[in-house]
Amino acid sequence: ERAQVTLASIGDGVIRTDAAGTVDYLNAVAERLTGWSAEEAAGQPLGRVFDLVDEAGMRLLFDPVERCLREGQVVELPDSSILLRRDGMEFAIRDSVAPIRDRQGRITGTVLVFKDVTELRGMEREMSYLAQHDALTGLLNRREFEIRLERCLRTAAEEKRQHALFY
Repeated sequence: ERAQVTLASIGDGVIRTDAAGTVDYLNAVAERLTGWSAEEAAGQPLGRVFDLVDEAGMRLLFDPVERCLREGQVVELPDSSILLRRDGMEFAIRDSVAPIRDRQGRITGTVLVFKDVTELRGMEREMSYLAQHDALTGLLNRREFEIRLERCLRTAAEEKRQHALFY
């Protein structure tokens, strides 16, 4: 009971699966971010409840829970992971999956912990844009122009590529 109360109190989303990758617990944050209630999610495969894509909208190439169960160690997902809520809303997330072991060391399931970083990722993009562009004109600043010009010169020499500069 104490463990359940602790899991429910965590500020991150928490989903627990059994050894087959079937959902058996969601905390309130996970319910809000996935759009699934704990009752609806119970017995569902994790991929149905926790629908992930990358920033380009492509499905992930691997199942993090399956990989965690197979390798028996913590699996962290790429920073470009997007969680698709049941109603279609998207959340940028950071997450990891860890194995749950019994007293004999056998894996009995996994625990997935994830955090909504949508606002943080938006601020990172804005800071990156501002570091590369003039605030008044929106054009590349001199530093970024020189970086890109150097890259073009390097690929022209190393890869025999051609580039054009319009002035």
